[in-house]
Amino acid sequence: MKSYSIPQMRTVTGNTPQEAAMLFNELMMELAPMRPTFVREGNVYYVQYLVEYREAETITEQHELNGEYDKCYTCPFCVKDQNRFGQTDTRKKWATCSKTGSRVRIDGSVCDEYYKGKEE
Repeated sequence: MKSYSIPQMRTVTGNTPQEAAMLFNELMMELAPMRPTFVREGNVYYVQYLVEYREAETITEQHELNGEYDKCYTCPFCVKDQNRFGQTDTRKKWATCSKTGSRVRIDGSVCDEYYKGKEE
């Protein structure tokens, strides 16, 4: 996933010190999630903050940006190991992906193959 941080700046001025302080407080409340910093020169405040963008590079990352966090144990391609009696061994944290043939943790995030199969 690509992440970008873009620095931004806003200026707050007021006709009186009280008006400048009021506008400054409103702006700081608005920008609070972006961790703003400021410099003051008289009745002028220079507020600096970062705008962060995240861009998905894979299908899985796109679904994660949309709030979908599926795990391997929900995937139909996840084949759990069996014990000597032919029952699923629930103690093990590792399984085999029947699509890719690789070993995966069952509590790990699903791969792109899961979403490709889901879309079909």
